[in-house]
Amino acid sequence: MVAMDGKKVTVTYTDEFGIWQHLADDFRQHLPLRNLHWKSAKGPSRNIPVLGVDLKRFNPETTERSHMLPETLPYLNLYFVNCDDNETYRQIVKNQIREWLNIAENRRNQEWLIVYVTKQETMRNPARYFMKGTVFDKIKADFNTKRDRCVQLKLSDNDTEDYKSWQELMSEIKEGILSSFDQHVKQYEEDIRRSDSQRSMIGWNYCTFFILKEGLALTFEIMNLFEDALVQYDELEASFFQVLKDRALAWFGSFGATDPNDDSANILDVKKKQYRDLIMQNTIPEFDFRCYLFARQCQLLGRLHNPVEICRRAQIFISTFGRAIKENQANVGEDFLKSWIFSSCMSVVNECEELAPLTSNDFDTIAFNAAKGELLDLARKQLDKLGIHYNHLPDSLPFTTSLSEVIPPSSPNEGSESEKKFTITNKELQEAINSQNDFDVLYLSLTNRALRAYEGSARLRSVLRLQGDVAALHFHRKQYEDAVQVMEDIPWRYGEQGWTVVENNLLFKFAACQKELGQTRSYLGSCLSLLKNYSLLTNEEIAFYADEVKRLCGTLEKGEEINRQFKPIFAISVTSIVDDIGDEDGPYLSVELTNNLSTTFTFDQLAIRLVSGQSEEIWFGVCEEEINPGLNSYKLYSDNSASGNYYVENVRMSIGRIIFTHNFLNESKKKLFRVNEHPSVLRAQIIAPSEIHIGEQQYFLVRIFTGLSRVDEGKLVLEAMSDGLSFPKSEKYHSITKSVIDEKISEDIVSEQDLEVSEDGKIRIPSSLSNQLIEFQTPYDCDWGAIEHKVKISVEYKSKGKLRVFTSVDTIKVWLPISVNELNIFRDDCLFVKMDITLQGTIPVRILKTELVPSKVYDVADNPSLTLPSLNLFGKQHASYVYKLTRSKDYHGEAKSASTQIHFVVSYRSLQDEVEKYVEHTLNIILKSKNLFQHSQFLIENAKEQLLKLVDYVSYGMTDILDLGELDITQCESLFATHGAAKEALVDVVKEFWKTSNQISNEGIMAVSNDLKSSISFPVNVPSSKVLNTVELIISKSHDFIVGEPCHCRLIVRHSSYWNYASSTDAKDTFEFYYDVHVDFDNWLLAGHKKLCFSSKVGETKEFPITLVPLKTGHLLVPLIRVASLNSHIFSETVYLNNAEQILVRPRTQSATFFIEQQHRIHSIHSGAGFGGPGHHHHNEGMENVEF
Repeated sequence: MVAMDGKKVTVTYTDEFGIWQHLADDFRQHLPLRNLHWKSAKGPSRNIPVLGVDLKRFNPETTERSHMLPETLPYLNLYFVNCDDNETYRQIVKNQIREWLNIAENRRNQEWLIVYVTKQETMRNPARYFMKGTVFDKIKADFNTKRDRCVQLKLSDNDTEDYKSWQELMSEIKEGILSSFDQHVKQYEEDIRRSDSQRSMIGWNYCTFFILKEGLALTFEIMNLFEDALVQYDELEASFFQVLKDRALAWFGSFGATDPNDDSANILDVKKKQYRDLIMQNTIPEFDFRCYLFARQCQLLGRLHNPVEICRRAQIFISTFGRAIKENQANVGEDFLKSWIFSSCMSVVNECEELAPLTSNDFDTIAFNAAKGELLDLARKQLDKLGIHYNHLPDSLPFTTSLSEVIPPSSPNEGSESEKKFTITNKELQEAINSQNDFDVLYLSLTNRALRAYEGSARLRSVLRLQGDVAALHFHRKQYEDAVQVMEDIPWRYGEQGWTVVENNLLFKFAACQKELGQTRSYLGSCLSLLKNYSLLTNEEIAFYADEVKRLCGTLEKGEEINRQFKPIFAISVTSIVDDIGDEDGPYLSVELTNNLSTTFTFDQLAIRLVSGQSEEIWFGVCEEEINPGLNSYKLYSDNSASGNYYVENVRMSIGRIIFTHNFLNESKKKLFRVNEHPSVLRAQIIAPSEIHIGEQQYFLVRIFTGLSRVDEGKLVLEAMSDGLSFPKSEKYHSITKSVIDEKISEDIVSEQDLEVSEDGKIRIPSSLSNQLIEFQTPYDCDWGAIEHKVKISVEYKSKGKLRVFTSVDTIKVWLPISVNELNIFRDDCLFVKMDITLQGTIPVRILKTELVPSKVYDVADNPSLTLPSLNLFGKQHASYVYKLTRSKDYHGEAKSASTQIHFVVSYRSLQDEVEKYVEHTLNIILKSKNLFQHSQFLIENAKEQLLKLVDYVSYGMTDILDLGELDITQCESLFATHGAAKEALVDVVKEFWKTSNQISNEGIMAVSNDLKSSISFPVNVPSSKVLNTVELIISKSHDFIVGEPCHCRLIVRHSSYWNYASSTDAKDTFEFYYDVHVDFDNWLLAGHKKLCFSSKVGETKEFPITLVPLKTGHLLVPLIRVASLNSHIFSETVYLNNAEQILVRPRTQSATFFIEQQHRIHSIHSGAGFGGPGHHHHNEGMENVEF
């Protein structure tokens, strides 16, 4: 066994005092020894966790012989002494110890230890021993040498003291064993060094060298140093290969492998032969020597609990040594090698499976399963060889893959004389050879074991290979159901791994089984898989399986479709998209399909799907065409109409119930094509209306252009693609139909009708003639603040008996370019409304017209509507309009409604819109002249987004000159990269447009865009005042105001209900008001009530006294006075007649008389004295009257 019990260190004891029987049980309780530390002279110290000890009685008659096994030699000799009498010790005991010691010291590399045992009176033994220190001291003095070889064991009833005494003894024992072990190692190393140095000398013997080296390995093994022991055997193996290389095999007998059971014995059994005796006698055969060396290595690996390494080494050893056995096949027999490999692999696997559960938690299960699977697989291959040799298996794939060389099959009775003499001794193989049923049982069981091992190591290819072998065995035995069950997924997985030869070999069998069992769909799939590997088939095989496909593809039921990839049977590519405006069927795809088989097929449908970045798709297809061998070309048309840039996504070709597909997006270079709107097909769009009414339900305008097609019937679906956007359900939509002549929409209405809406939200489209426009409005709801919305519009209609589909995703801008603020100013008999228009964004607009639309409540007395000239509104500018309103005489207080509200209507045109309208018109003229009108939508959309992005609309609005800048030719060419042959022509169109339109004046643009107009109706909320308070401050002072003089005023408040149009006000109703005088106390002082409450009725006039005192000179504003209702539910307005009125306040004037001497006038002035100062003198000579 690999994991056999380990060897133990031998320790002898001598007991001449009869005390061992009392010590034996306690002594063994302290075994095995633990935590030994050996300090090697050549390497790091070794830790020995556990060391077993084999206790034997000392035998003085034993003599040492050369080459004795290390485990049979004692490492330590113990002598137990119990004597408390000095005289007895001197006369008897001392001599006994001396005699024992003389024998022990004569034995090489053995240590000795004298153990003096003492007892207490409480011992179970009735004899009482008393510890006499003098005897122990004498023993130490007589027998101790350089080291202490005497130890005292004190037996005590105290557990602590007793344990301590035993530990001291065990410590001395460990030290003695390690000392003896170190001497053994040094002795072996010296002998090995001496022998190795004599390798080149005559008479050197490899076997002697082996015994010495193995002695060192066994010494390490005894001490549980298994890694050091394994190193010795690895070095022996290396030296043997050197001997083998030098062909110096004189120390070995014959090759061997001729003993009974050599082919079936357990390769890991080191006791099945007397290997060491044969080695020492120089008669061991090479076969036995190598088996013994390998077994000893595995034995040590087993002690190290490393089954993974055992399996790995076994695989290498069996494979390499197998070649040596094959070289000697004439001596051992042809089947010996197969039997030996099989038996060796199974022995190793069985032993390792028992060892694996004993390993540590970090055991690598995956690696073990992989190594074990390799050994089981190697054993199974021997069954392949034996099965072919004894006619249990066919001489064909996959079984022949196990043959190392092609050997013609032979019967068991044929062969050389030497081969006849050998008989396989493995009982399992004997039964398998003699019985086909036993062979199958052994083959399947062994394969299943290998399968489980490979599955546990995630080795998919090996699993597939073994499953294929099992399926092949079932097929050979005509067990078709079992074969099909096993082969269900194997062939396809072989194909995924690139093993096409093995895949085809299995597919032949798989297809035959399915055909026998009547599994049509599965058989058809196998035929397709065989055709996939057509390069490995003959022309006859290709023709046969192709005919089977054509015969059976139409017999499958719906839902039993088979999906396959185009490659490698077919190859397909999309070469171009052609949008000839003269082709009424619209654009088509030009497709090339290559048939790699030498037979013709007919497909039912070939369809290719194109997708755009907005998740739109278009299918192009063609039906019922032949696929001849080699290159085929087809035109694929589409019933869908949706312009844009499209990637070729996938292709789908159906032949009966077989569907071939290919995804072009998986290719490294994706193909991008431009699909243009065709004028002959219907198209639809959804746009913002030209008139917008703020505060009302908002609408989008849906337009359907029939083009050159006549629509029999159709359905339209609107799908909101922006968050927050939704379309309310409606039962019907009112539509109008107009004619379209030369791309211009007629103003005349052809017809009007209601479009019905089905339960699923589809809008019915009536039958229409060509060149007609159907338009209707659809309401929508959206989140506040949105700038633009995306809506997917789909139209499914019938034209000329064909069902067609149009799809488009339109972006609708709902951003208002202008905003309006209002200011209301009440008067007794009129109301002034100031409308302030500001620009939102950076694109200027032209204000074409403004109008304040009256209502039932108000008449517009003065409407300064703007007609001509138009006003350009730029960023950070305002356009203000003031309107005078009067109360309508015809209004009698009806409830507030839409008819009672006035609206401010602004007609405008964005400068960007008028430029884009001109660009669209001009480009269409050029495209039509060059027969490229089908590119109109793409060119115009990209011209707006790319070519016009550098236009400065502010400069255009100020100078009336359109500056397009310099044309970027590189950008222009990249823009048309997907247009194929039309690329150069489209670039020329842009160049011609740039040449004719750059620096064009506003007059040229207006000739095209003058009819472009949008309008926004803003509701104007004029508040209704229940009571209108007219406040007037009457100043009673007739002359000028003097600073500091009080001025008495009268505050007159009149109440009116003129603007209370919502309901009538009774003249008897009393209202509570208060007035508040807003005084600037830097300019005025107020005497009287600053704020006062009072009651009043409608039509009544109130008067209140107020005194104002001016504090500054100059023009002072009259204080502001506001009147408000105490009731918050009553809205009142104040008309202050003195608003912004100023009063001139003059300084106060006065006179004074001064007497100044004329002669001192100059002096007084120059003296610097002021009036009334010390330099002032009164004289009568002169007098001057000065008035200030």
